Amino acid sequence: MDKQIGLSPMAGYTDAVMRELSAEWGADFVFSEMISVEGVLRASGRTEEIVPVTPTRIQLFGSSASRMAKAAMRLSEVATWIDINAGCPVKKVTRKGAGSALLRTPEKIAEMITALKNSIDVPVSVKIRLGNDATDTEKIIYQIIEAKPDAVFVHGRTVLQGYSGKANWDEIERITKLLHSEGILSFGSGDMFNPEAIAYALENYFIDGVLVARGAIGSPWIFKQAKDLIKFGSYEELAPHERLALFLRHFRRLSEAVGEDQAVRDLRKSFAGYTRNIRHAASLRTEYMKCNSFCEVKKLFEDLIPDYKTSV
Repeated sequence: MDKQIGLSPMAGYTDAVMRELSAEWGADFVFSEMISVEGVLRASGRTEEIVPVTPTRIQLFGSSASRMAKAAMRLSEVATWIDINAGCPVKKVTRKGAGSALLRTPEKIAEMITALKNSIDVPVSVKIRLGNDATDTEKIIYQIIEAKPDAVFVHGRTVLQGYSGKANWDEIERITKLLHSEGILSFGSGDMFNPEAIAYALENYFIDGVLVARGAIGSPWIFKQAKDLIKFGSYEELAPHERLALFLRHFRRLSEAVGEDQAVRDLRKSFAGYTRNIRHAASLRTEYMKCNSFCEVKKLFEDLIPDYKTSV
């Protein structure tokens, strides 16, 4: 399979455990959470917690080309690829001139790409949106093309859309043609919520691959399912006990890093995905909120899922 399916960088989600599980289940590549350039340079506590300790692709956000290059050099031992975040629409990022705020000054994005390429020996890419309101996309793309990144990851929504509405894959296709004309890889992103959507995008657009974001939360198996659908025309759903057993693996690995109390809290946001379409899902989610340890969660599964105890 030439086209690739990757795990998108997601703040608060794509920690080491999620990256490991996604890779185990067929992701061709995985990204770290987005990492603050200033946090790296100042060695802030929160940033130190999320910086990978093993080689992986890293996404950085910041507003200064020179400082981004310095941060990338500090991460050179673990970074196998550096991506510039020029797509995040969250205000706490954009008010600092980072994320999607960079789309207002695409020449800054080009400066960042050039600074990184001159400072590090790994591929450099940028993740963007369709401009602020879809009227300035072409200007942005031509500025990026001049800097010659290795790849561009295109989210098919404008900044004004945020995460509402549908991703515009026809516009992703148009951008892809411009990028390919200059030998730059193009990956699409947006609404990759299930294997069918991923397979459709890969089979119907001239992209080099897709990024899966929210569709992978609590569903690391989505990568394998999408590949099976493309290769065999169908895929297998995981049985309830298989999903819950995988959740416990996720829990155990995360608790080794942050402790059981923190792992319980951190995984609340992923639990809905793991329990989607499972009988008694509502009860599982309600009772999970009361759990404080691995043993309590395991007992919850044994009590509410009849075949769980004998299947794992």
